[in-house]
Amino acid sequence: MKKFRYRLASLLKIKEHRERERQKEHAEALQQVYDQNRRLEQIDQNRLSTLNQQRGRLHGTLSLAHLQACSRFLVKLKRDTMVGRETLRGYQAEAEKRRQKLVQASQERQIYEKLKEKQQERFVKEIEHLEKIENDEIALQTFRLNQQR
Repeated sequence: MKKFRYRLASLLKIKEHRERERQKEHAEALQQVYDQNRRLEQIDQNRLSTLNQQRGRLHGTLSLAHLQACSRFLVKLKRDTMVGRETLRGYQAEAEKRRQKLVQASQERQIYEKLKEKQQERFVKEIEHLEKIENDEIALQTFRLNQQR
């Protein structure tokens, strides 16, 4: 009995490889999003600790230079937060694009896998049909041989 051979196997391998590449690209984009979120959280923690330090120094003598330095630092943190949020939006958009590419690559691979399954089913049916014809022929030959005796 001959063995099933999928003629588009190399193309299926290419599609699988492309899907794995898209998965890696998507994972990298998601990592950028997570890293940027961590940076924003860190900036927020710096802002909160600076504000707490400011509140702690409100008792007793006040240093104008220190108040100005803290104020400038808080403005810098606010600016960093705004820039970080814009960067985050860009990373999120890029991650979404890469997710769409991953979905498309998965769909392409699934198409070739379904085609392989259908061809394999067709092959099995054809083999079963040929075996049935061969068994019928053997039965007919046996019957004719028994008839001649």
